[in-house]
Parts: sequence; C-alpha cells; structure tokens
Amino acid sequence: MSKKKARPKKNKILDAKTRFRLSSTTGHPLPLESIQQRLAGLWKSMTWPICVKIVKANIALTIAFGLFLINPVRQLTGASGILAAVAVEFVHPSKSYGFLAEDVVYGSLMCCLVAAWSILGTFLSNLVRDQTNKTMAQPKVCAILMFFLIIGCFFLSIIRVRVEKANVGGMLAATIMVISLTAAVQNSEFTTAPTLQALIPTLVGFALIFLVFFLFPENSTRVYVEQLIKVLEEFDYITQHQVNAFLQSEHHVDSVAVIHKKVDLLVSTLIQKKRMVRREPSYNVIATTDVSELTTLIKQLHVPLRGLGISRAMEENMRNAERKVMERDNQQDDEMHIKRPRSYYGGTDDEEEAEALEVSDSEEEESTESNETTCSSQQLRQRKVQWEDSMKVITFWKTDYDEILNVVRPTYVHLALACSEAVKESIKRLRRMQSLDPRYQGKPFFYKYYYRWKVGAEREKEEEKAFYYDPSVDPSIPLYEAIRQFHEQRLVGLNRLYTSTGVPRRILFLLLTFQFNLHTFAKLLYTLTSLIYELDLNRSRRQLWWPHLSFTKWLFQDHQTEASFDLETPAAIAGTTHPLAIQESLRRRATVIAASAATHRQSSIVDLESQLQKKPLYKLETPYRGRIRTPDEHRQGHLEKVAINPWRRNALDPMDYHDPDAAYPTTKRQHFFYNVYLFIVQYVYTADAAFAFRAIIVVVALSLPAFLEDSVGWYSESRGQWAVVVALIWMGPSVGSNFFATATRTVGTFIGAIQSIIIWEIARGTIPGLIILTFFVNLPWWLVYINGKFWKASGLFALVTTSLILGYTYNLDEGSNQTTIFVITYQRAVTCLVGVLAALIISAFPYPRTGRVELRHRISNTISDLGSLYSTFLALLVRDTPEDPETRRADRALFQAIANSIRQQIKGERVLLDQSRFEPTLRGTFPAQKYLYLLQVLDNILGLIIGMEFVIQKISFEWRMMVVKDTWQARKQMIASYLTALHLSSDALTNKSPLPPYVVRPTKARRTLTNLARRMDVFKVQHLGEREYTYYSTYMMNSEQLSVELELLVATVRDLVGPDSVSIWLNYKH
Repeated sequence: MSKKKARPKKNKILDAKTRFRLSSTTGHPLPLESIQQRLAGLWKSMTWPICVKIVKANIALTIAFGLFLINPVRQLTGASGILAAVAVEFVHPSKSYGFLAEDVVYGSLMCCLVAAWSILGTFLSNLVRDQTNKTMAQPKVCAILMFFLIIGCFFLSIIRVRVEKANVGGMLAATIMVISLTAAVQNSEFTTAPTLQALIPTLVGFALIFLVFFLFPENSTRVYVEQLIKVLEEFDYITQHQVNAFLQSEHHVDSVAVIHKKVDLLVSTLIQKKRMVRREPSYNVIATTDVSELTTLIKQLHVPLRGLGISRAMEENMRNAERKVMERDNQQDDEMHIKRPRSYYGGTDDEEEAEALEVSDSEEEESTESNETTCSSQQLRQRKVQWEDSMKVITFWKTDYDEILNVVRPTYVHLALACSEAVKESIKRLRRMQSLDPRYQGKPFFYKYYYRWKVGAEREKEEEKAFYYDPSVDPSIPLYEAIRQFHEQRLVGLNRLYTSTGVPRRILFLLLTFQFNLHTFAKLLYTLTSLIYELDLNRSRRQLWWPHLSFTKWLFQDHQTEASFDLETPAAIAGTTHPLAIQESLRRRATVIAASAATHRQSSIVDLESQLQKKPLYKLETPYRGRIRTPDEHRQGHLEKVAINPWRRNALDPMDYHDPDAAYPTTKRQHFFYNVYLFIVQYVYTADAAFAFRAIIVVVALSLPAFLEDSVGWYSESRGQWAVVVALIWMGPSVGSNFFATATRTVGTFIGAIQSIIIWEIARGTIPGLIILTFFVNLPWWLVYINGKFWKASGLFALVTTSLILGYTYNLDEGSNQTTIFVITYQRAVTCLVGVLAALIISAFPYPRTGRVELRHRISNTISDLGSLYSTFLALLVRDTPEDPETRRADRALFQAIANSIRQQIKGERVLLDQSRFEPTLRGTFPAQKYLYLLQVLDNILGLIIGMEFVIQKISFEWRMMVVKDTWQARKQMIASYLTALHLSSDALTNKSPLPPYVVRPTKARRTLTNLARRMDVFKVQHLGEREYTYYSTYMMNSEQLSVELELLVATVRDLVGPDSVSIWLNYKH
C-alpha cells in the first residue's frame, strides 16, 4: 500500500483523535422564532397580572377619551383635547408606578418647556406681523416660526438620543410644538390658546395613567420575589442536570447556548424587577436594600452556572472523540500487535502523541510526489505501532478517569443535592416573608375561594403542611457541611491523572474546572441561603421602606423597557453608533482587571517550596455567610468608587495621542486648531448630530405647506401636522431603512382606521356606544402593545389611530356635510403613512443602509469590542507590578460594565437579525443561519472571557508571575494569535475583505502554551492541593475553549467574506 493512498485514512484518524481539543461547546444554533411561535407565545403570555395591567391601562384610556366627549371639556380644549388619550397610550403600561412616575415627571417637564418655547415663538412672530395685511402666511411670521420649529426639533432630537427617559416626553413635546407653531400662522393676534389646549390635555393624560396605576398599585417587591423564586428554581434545575450529565447519569441535557439564553433572560428580568423596587416606597417584610443584596448574589451565581455547562460540554466532546477513535480503531487491520506493559504508556499523553502524528503528517504534506510513492514498509509499520500506542494511552487514562469519577461521584452528588435542598428551603422562607402561595400565584384573588370549594377545606389544610418549616433551622448549615466534605474528598485519586514523569494530563484540568464551578456555585449559594435565613429570622413583620436610589443615579440611569424590537428608542441604540467608544474606554483603562471585593485572599507571597513539607491545602475558598445590612451600611458598601471618571482621556496626552494624519501639536496655533477639530469631531460629526439634522430636514419638508398661503388652509383642516409628528417621533438614528418597522406601523394604522369606522357606524356617534365599544375593541391591541414585542408598533398605532379618528370625527361641526368618518379616516391614514415613509426615506440619506448591512457592521463592532475587552483582561495576567486595591475595584467595575454592554449589543443584533429576515431579498437570499451561528459564537466567546476574568482575579499576583515568566514567549504568541483572529474578523466584516491564512492557529498556540505550563514545577502533584492550582487549571481550560471558539468565528466569517486568493493557491485547510 503506497504512502499516498494511506494518507487520507490517517488524516481521518487524526481528525477524529484530536476532536476533543477542536470541538466547540456552542452547539447547534438556536433557531429564530417563526410567526406561528410568536403568536402562540403572545397567547401564552396572557396571564392574570398581564390582564390586570391591560384593564388598568384601558380604564385610564377610556376615562381620557370619555372626558374629551363631554361638551364643556371639548369646548375648552378643542380638537387637541384628544391628546390626553394619546398621552395615555404613549406611556408604556408594562412599567411599575415608579417607572411611570419617571415618565410623567420627565414628560411633564419637557412638555412645559416646549410649550414655553412655542409661546415665545408665537409671541415674537406676532410682533412682526403686519396687521393691515390680511395674508395669514406672511414671510416674516413664517420665518420666525420656522426658526423656532427647527431649533426646537434639533434639541428635542438630541435630548431623546442622549436621555432615554425623555423618550415619551420628547414624543409628546414634539406633538405640542408642531401643533402650536403651525397653528400660529393662522392667528392674526397673539394667543396662547392653541399651545395650552395641547399642553393641558397632555398633562391630564399623564396624571390619569399615573393615578390609575398608583391607586391600584402592583407590589413591586412581591413581583421581585416571584421572579427570584423562578430564578432559583431554574438555577437548581440546570445545576442538577449538568452535574448528572457530567457524571454520566444523564445524557440529554440543555446545551450551552440554551443555558446562556435561559440565564440571560432570567437575570436581566430580575435586574429589571430590582430597579422597580428601588424606585418605589414599599410596605413589605423585605427591604429595598435586601433586594439589592440578593440581586448581587444572583448575578455572581450565573458565572459558575455557565461554567458548569461549558465543563459538561467539554467533557462530552472528550467522550465523543474517544468513542469515535475507538470505533475507527476497531476497523483497522489487526495484522500487528505489540504487547507492552501498562507502565510503558505512563510517560505519554494524548496531546503529545497527537502532536507527533501531526508533525509526521505535516512532513508528509511537504514531501514531493516521488517521495510519497517510495514509502517503505518499515515506515508503515512504525506508524501502525505509534497509532496503536496512542490508542492504549487513551484507553488507560480513560479507565483511570472513569474509576476516579466512580469514587468521587457520591461527593459530587451529595454537594449538588445539598444545593438543591438549600434552594427549596430558602424558597419556603421567601414565600412566607412575602405571603406567597404557589397554588394561587398568578391567579385572580377569587381563585382561592374557588380552589377551596373545589378540593375541600381539609385537603387544603393538608397541602399547606408542605409549605411549613422550622424557622430555627438554618438550611445553609447542611450545605456548609457538604462543602466541607467536598473539600476533603475532591482530590481523591487525582494523582492517577499524571504521567509517569509527573506531567498532569489535560483531563485533570477539566476535572478541576468542573470542581471549581461546582464549588463556587455552592459557596455563593451558601451565602445567598444564609442571607435569606437571616432575613426570615429577623424580619417578622412588614415595615415601610423608602427608596434608596440616589438622585444622580435616578437622573442618569437608563432603563431599557422599550428598547426591544420595534419600539427601539433613539437613546437605547445610540451607543451602537459609536463603534470606538468601548475600545477607547478600555484602552484608556488598560490596567489590571482585579479581584472581587467580596473575596478576601491573603496578599503575602506564597512560598511553594515550604509548602512541600506541609499538609496540602485542600480548601478552595471559605464560604462567608450572608449578612443583613441596614440602608446606611448598604449605601457605604456601594460608595467605594473612584471620585473622578477613571477612564476620561486627555486628548492631548502625549502617551495617548495617536493620529496617522497629523503629528502631535506643538505650537499655540496647532493647539487651537486641534481643539477646534476635536470639538467638531466630538459634537458635530456624530451620529447624534446627524440624526438631529435629518430630523430637521423631515420637519421642514413636511411642515412647509403650513407656511405657504395657498396650502395653509387645507393643511390645517386635514391635520397635516400629524405627518410631521409621526416622522419626528419614529425616526431612528442608526437602524436605517428598516422595512419591517415600516410594515408594522402601516399595518397598525390600517387596523386602527378600519376598527374606527366599524365603531362609529355601530355607535352612530352616541357617547355611551363610543365608550363601550372602544373599551372592548382596544383590549387585544393593549395585549399586543404590552407583550407583542415584534408587533408593539402595530398595537400602538392601532390605539392612537382609533383615538384620533373617533375624536376628530366627534369634534366635527354639525353643519358640515362633506367631512365624514371616511374622510377623517382617509386623512389620518394618509398623514400617518406620509410620516412613516418620510422617516423611511430620510433614514436612507445620504445612502440607503438596510438592516442586514447594519447588522454586519454592528457584529463587526462587537467583535472589535471583544478584542479590546480581552486585551484589557490580559493586563491582569501579564503585568509585573502588584495591583492597588482601589484600582482593582475600579478596573473590575469597568470590565463588568463593558462586558454587560457587549452582551446588550449581541441581544440587539439578534433582534436586528430577526427583523432583517422580512426585508425583500432583491440581490439574493440573506444568509440568516450563518449570522445566527456567528452571534451564538460571539455570545460563547463573551461568556468564556467573563469566566476567565472571574477565576483569574482569584489567583495571587505571585502565583501568576511564576507561570508567566516561564511561558512568556508562548504566551505572547498565543495572545497575538487570539487578537489577530478577532481584529481580522472585525475588519473583514466591515470592509467585506477576504481573510488571509493563519500565521499560527489559536488552538495550536494555546496547546503549545498549555503543554509548556504542564511541565512546570508548580503543576507537579505536590502542589495539587493549592487553590491556585485549581484556579489556573480552570483558566487554562476556558482559554483552550476560547481558542476553539475563535477558530469557529474565523471560519464563519470566512464563509461570509470568502478566503484570500493565497489561501486558495496554497490549498490551505480551514
């Protein structure tokens, strides 16, 4: 058999054998939801709490609409009185009354300021009006009114982009301004009536929606505890199944992607509920500060929970690779078997053996065709022996590993069950403190009596016994004992996972990684359950708790409740228009990513040599009990921040100045013009300013008929101002020409127009008929508006269109015979569609940018941000000076903030991908599946970097330096390989440029570094009991998996942009 013919078979064997280190934990991409699934989800979301919110919002809307139908009220406010109903509809009813109060305060303030601005413009325009001239649209008057309209539009757009809380107020303020200034053209004398007629109903609408929710409030603390229980139950479910799967007790569990999705949704929802609690006074057992403490612990829990999923997936990849190798081995010829003692195979490792085979394979690839045909039988025999030896290596260490798992399985299972039991007991205490009964949770108040009648009083009392517990028994004590036993047993038998030369195998690192994640989860859970026990023991009655949110945080903290899907506010997506913002922040703060304030480790130098004579340290970290904090203690614990902005950059700092177009300014003239240039770049050539200027163009174009003598009459009669309002409030600064958004708003407009005609024709203009029919017809659209996500804009436009058409129709003169409900409906539909189309057209200026193009650029920015985040994280590992505690806290806070920002970007990109599917495929089919997989890989990369940072900040500075100084060259090569892969992928997506071949594969660079580290003295079996050994093993396995995900990232990007021509010429294997 020739060498040329034998090579493909051997390549397949190598691919199967090395599958462990080249297998991704990303799994299959999670599919996007279909329209049928979304409709089913919308129906399932109609729970009792959602129904209560719908009814309350609809009551406020009905009251506002009914007030407008009263003649005295309508005579005072005119047609603008319907703005009270519009104001109710614009305030999203899914919020708590604390968030509603913010919208009301911001909205009222903005509306009052804009009203004052409009009155000033009306007054100045009246001063220049020629009273002897009967022309309404006089040039001087129109010029002043247009000037005030342009300036007001510019600043309203800037405020809506910069301050997310001002979104609702900005929309209604724009409505008041446009109606007031366009109506001033027709007024020959100065009057504030049009402005006040628009302002007062808007304020009344704000007051109605707030009062309805305030008089029938939702207990935010109760909602938070319900979500906390749901989070704990799901965390416990994930933990039990992942541990059982790792121990081979289960085989069908959630993938890493599913775990990420579940955990992200649960934790983000819990954080949103916490923000609700912090903004409102409450009368509960649990204080607002307790809520913050509980949320902090939950946010820490999700990191080891993800780690358990990744460890399980890596172990599953290892077993799959071993199984496939064994299957191929059974198919080989048994012509030659070399019998050797087991000790012969103790000095090799599967990684080393694979490298030897790869070297042989690479030499074979480089040989000529003539050399390939002259392969001797002796070479074939050597390769066969080498392959057989490697198979025995796998068999022997795999046997040792399985035997070790069988020994330690009871310890792992005992710790996991102790976690589960502690969670169950803590849930009982949470339900007692908040008076929750799972039988009646999410049900109407009368369901309790129905259930009692259905099952009987005796059975109801028997069921209540399942919720009883002994308040004096601490459920965290058994968990603490399980952690202690885990410490004592976790190293049993691990010395068998070393080679005969004392080199640890990679499977040892994987097992230690699993141990670290399980122990960390149990340790944090112990803190959480002990805190809940202390709360239950010390908080026996309800108290009045005041909000503890500081004024500055309340003023500047954004809450993204409308940022999802179609109702994406300008402020919510403004950050994505500054792709270099994160990189600059991280570059300016490229110091250590530091240790957690909650972890108190020793700062003294670790003497490894002296520890050889002592008993090994088996403990990882001592769990600490949760402690109830008073509001003052909680406030002091969260005030340890840097006094000034730590990453604010001096633009003319010589160490930070990098400009390829101009050298560092030296003269005064250069400094002056550089500052002018900097001002223009920072405040003029920005996406915010471009958005504001586009808004000005739309306003001028659509309001121009209001300032022309020939068209001012019909423009006012047809309510053409609403075209300006719709275009102004629904423009987005970065999404571009989003066809899906236009479609949803158009559909909502048509639905509102049709149902308005039906309501009017049935009611025949009677007040009771209009109120009753409107109340019931609006109910499904409130559901779509609250929970529809994908169709939120359709629900809102249906509600607004219905209110405006019915209101304007009822306000008609009785003597008017030509203006009917059909004319009003036509006018409203046309003005709305004109505004939507104008927003669509201007968003394509100066060039069209579809959603899929925007998605590609956003993903490119996210990849670049990940590279910057990884670069900053490396500073902790490679810097050669000890870290300062304050600097560590500031750096860690920055890392977490940037990581959370990147996670939000990935969520937004998934939404944009979902919407891009609905754009017309004019140039070709959109490769949605590739982008979906790319986003899943990015999410996995971010999770791995967070996990690496989480564990590396626990390793002492001295221990890190011992590893870094002996592996510096290989580490430098690995870092360069990682960063090159990230930044090349980002640039390739931005410029649509093909990718060149690798210089060094990330997996090969990481494997080289791992093999060097394995041979160091600090990784000998004598140091196995040190906590840093386990920590660094976890870091290495996460870093190895990161290299795999980076190669997947590059491969996916290469599928999109194509390979470089050199790669094709070299027949480079991707």
